[in-house]
Amino acid sequence: MGLPSSSELDLIQDPETGLALLAKCAGEATPEQELHRLFWQNQFTLWQDHLGGDVMAVPHAVICCAFYKQRPPLWLCRAGIELGERCRSDAEKRERRDLAEHFLRWEAAELVRGQRPGDPRNYKRKVQPDDVWGEAAKLVADTDAEASAETVRKSHALVRRAGGALVTLPNYRREVEVRDRRRARNRRRKK
Repeated sequence: MGLPSSSELDLIQDPETGLALLAKCAGEATPEQELHRLFWQNQFTLWQDHLGGDVMAVPHAVICCAFYKQRPPLWLCRAGIELGERCRSDAEKRERRDLAEHFLRWEAAELVRGQRPGDPRNYKRKVQPDDVWGEAAKLVADTDAEASAETVRKSHALVRRAGGALVTLPNYRREVEVRDRRRARNRRRKK
């Protein structure tokens, strides 16, 4: 049995299946094929270690990719995201969730305006400026970002100031701080 390609091996859903498949592929191989088999054997073994709780398996797998000059397999990409999620504080998770909701509202308003380049969801018909926020609120209805027209307007302004389509968490944090200071100042004036 010939050695499967990287694309085929990348689709395997668990490391035991991958290691079993590689064991069946033993035999005559060119030096390139043997390097390919060793790379995937290392990846499946490190995937097992990761599933067993070894947090160092992920960085070792990344180093393995660099050593063999191979792109990271899907399991490694997923494991990296999972590891990043586990390392986040509850406050950061909340901030990222809030940013995602604001971004969805911003994006809905941009779609209503027809301003998302290359996005087939862009509105083709012209929407009056006063109606944009209400139309965008309809787009995010039944999502985590569900909101009133006024909330959509405020989210759009916040994300626009934080970078629009290129918004980052640090820029979002900065704009939230500015917004909160402005709100506190306005509350003090009203007293």
